[in-house]
Amino acid sequence: MRMNRIALAGLALVFTMAGRGSAELKVATVDLDKVFTAHPKTQAAEVELKKTEDAIQDELEKISAEARTLEEAVAKLREAAKNPLLTEEARLKKRDEAESKLTELQEFQLRARRTQETKLKQIREQVMKSRQGIVDELVEAVADFAKAEGYDFVIDRSGMTMNAVPLAVYSNPDLDVTDQLIERLNAADAAVPTKAPAAEIPVPAAAE
Repeated sequence: MRMNRIALAGLALVFTMAGRGSAELKVATVDLDKVFTAHPKTQAAEVELKKTEDAIQDELEKISAEARTLEEAVAKLREAAKNPLLTEEARLKKRDEAESKLTELQEFQLRARRTQETKLKQIREQVMKSRQGIVDELVEAVADFAKAEGYDFVIDRSGMTMNAVPLAVYSNPDLDVTDQLIERLNAADAAVPTKAPAAEIPVPAAAE
């Protein structure tokens, strides 16, 4: 079974150094998934994401309503083109109007799809950017915590190998510092006097 070579190499280094007895290593484990979820910035980002999703949903509903209006106009013109009470010339005119309105509808639907794709892509990019920023901050926080507490290694027990096998198959619960790290992050966040409001995701203009 092929494992993540980098991860295994790191664990092998821990065991090798411990086996040599050159120094007593101080090792800790942490559940970074839990820390990420509990991070104040993660929760704030989720609130902003929900607001953006709601705004986008409202715009998409308006687009759908406009599309339905165009569809109804096409149907009425087609029905009028079949009216036996109209002259042939009048029916042909209605038929031409229906075809013109249909073309307008198709163009509108194409623009609407592109607008939706743009909005969804923008959300995905913003989520990835926000997530990466928080992850980078967590990595730095773990490093600072390890240095302050004198740990030689901190292993993410929520990490997985390439075969979706837990990186730390077993770890002594006493080694876990997840709650300590969460408390440290919350304390640091509470110590900040004022926080700039989270950047809202701009919503692209609706299809025209």
